[in-house]
Amino acid sequence: MQIATLIEQVSAHNGWNMALAGIIIVFSCLVILALAISRIHKILEILENRDQLRLNIRQFFMGREKEKQVASLLTPTLELEAARYKRLTPFLGDSFSLKGLIRFAEGRGITNPPPEKMVRQFLEVGLLKKEVRNLFTWEESAAK
Repeated sequence: MQIATLIEQVSAHNGWNMALAGIIIVFSCLVILALAISRIHKILEILENRDQLRLNIRQFFMGREKEKQVASLLTPTLELEAARYKRLTPFLGDSFSLKGLIRFAEGRGITNPPPEKMVRQFLEVGLLKKEVRNLFTWEESAAK
């Protein structure tokens, strides 16, 4: 077969249009794939920090109501105890477990009032906030 007849057959059966459509489809898929690969680090970051994202969304919708509750429940005695416990947490790191805080307080001789009771009150008042899974940090407004 001659090349001229092959080209005529391709033209007669819309071969050029199908080839162009195939090229457009392939390049479109490649562009979408390249964009997905370039943003995969953001997607993985969101998946890794979904607990923190959920907390941020909850805090955004709850607004300032929690701060008002903290101000009304916070007593001077509780502020002093919070300051005492907050001085222990640099040894535990920025994020710490409640069990670790209680054990560390008991190891330092803090037994009256019981550390379990104080930590529970800190949580109820909102001085301790949950970061991820079983790790907590002090609320920014906590006693210094």
